[in-house]
Amino acid sequence: MMRPNSHGLVELRDLAESSDFEDLVTLHLADPRSPVRELALVTDIEEMTSVGPDTLIMLTQEVARGGWMISAALRYAWERRACALIVPHQAFTGSVIDLAERLGVSLFTTDIDIRTLAIRTAIHVGVARADSLARLHRFATRVSLSADIPAALATISAELEGARVAVRLDGGAVRFSTPAEPHPHPGSTRVCVPLSSRPRPDHLVAETQDPERMRAEQVLAAASPTIRALLAEERLSETEASLPTLSVAALTGLITPGGAIDSVGSDVAAELGWSIDGDYFVVFFASSSQGRMGAAVRQLWNDVFGQLPLARIEDGWFGFVPSSDEHSRSGFVAELRSHRLRLQAFDLAAGVSDVLTDIEHAARGLREASLAARLATNEALSVPAIVEFSEITAEILPRVLPGPLAAQLASTLLPDLLADPATNELVDAVLAYLDHRGSVSSAAERLGVHRNTLQARLARAQQTGVSLSDPQSVLPMHLLLAALKRTRGRPAD
Repeated sequence: MMRPNSHGLVELRDLAESSDFEDLVTLHLADPRSPVRELALVTDIEEMTSVGPDTLIMLTQEVARGGWMISAALRYAWERRACALIVPHQAFTGSVIDLAERLGVSLFTTDIDIRTLAIRTAIHVGVARADSLARLHRFATRVSLSADIPAALATISAELEGARVAVRLDGGAVRFSTPAEPHPHPGSTRVCVPLSSRPRPDHLVAETQDPERMRAEQVLAAASPTIRALLAEERLSETEASLPTLSVAALTGLITPGGAIDSVGSDVAAELGWSIDGDYFVVFFASSSQGRMGAAVRQLWNDVFGQLPLARIEDGWFGFVPSSDEHSRSGFVAELRSHRLRLQAFDLAAGVSDVLTDIEHAARGLREASLAARLATNEALSVPAIVEFSEITAEILPRVLPGPLAAQLASTLLPDLLADPATNELVDAVLAYLDHRGSVSSAAERLGVHRNTLQARLARAQQTGVSLSDPQSVLPMHLLLAALKRTRGRPAD
């Protein structure tokens, strides 16, 4: 009976050593641990061109006629990275076996009919893989019963014969881990499985032996749904414990007026577990005098939105409002606008998000509403006390970034730019270039300089660290430099 290896695949040594295949004669065994991923019964030599890596190739009597055909099949097997060749028994010359050794392709022969052997091998490989899948399912069931992340990691480590297992957060820090081995094996390798589809996801990591890499990937993938759920539960508990002191930045990832950036992930709002069904939007109230505005905000909220829940956090108040369609949302916003004078009298500003569809978008909606409320409180923008997120245009976004923070970020990210004697000229050149969508001629005309002069300034700006070639950094760079220009006492255009 052939047994699957640690990653559920039959190995060549199973064929060479199994009593079920005692009539299989080994002429050359290149790598006993080579996995058998596929089986190919070849009735025409041209079929060899379509086999894939780690394939066990079986030549029928019609193909394996003489040493020349077997030599050709060995070369095909080497080109296709097949693991072995089985041919009907015949008189073999030493040159054929030497060729198998030089190419690193295992070579077997047998007295029984090749088609019969193919059927027998396929049955054994299928049974081995089914057994592997069953063991993987039993493991997934065991790990799903874990009470917490350390217990789950201990179960994973036991399945991987004591390998060190950890949860590595998106910033690279290890949050949970099983104890490290006192003397790690020199051949160990790190296997990582992402815990989400986000650009920078958390990872489930295991340090195991290189031959066990595939098995480790399967085990980690089977355990990842449980780890993901336990990690969300852990974060939820932490969030609930600190909710009275959370700021808007902690929930949304926005920059606070004081300039601090909270590191809590953007999925916190979803993890809080608000019960939201169907379409909805978010309303956020901000005030510079929160301590005495609580009763006024709640009264206004009840007048407009009825008995829907209203939550208070350090930077303001927010609530989720069900909305069957855009018309329903417009009605609520119109009702809120009718209380504009009331808002202004209480020094309140309101932000309204776009309509969202499910709980997974709650964090985004909270960002939109809180950003709109911040704009409504920005005196320099001369905006009303109520701002809808859809009303925000790109032209006013640079003014949202606080000036002191812009200067602090620039001193950290672009020290060479600030040290350049022509900083103002370089900043103006970059902003004009980006404002005109990369047109050197239009930007030069706006600044009243020759295009060669502008190109020289842009080149100098890039030498100081300003990125103009990476699409993902262009908008952040524009926002930062526009805010920096305003901070240095020169109004942004």
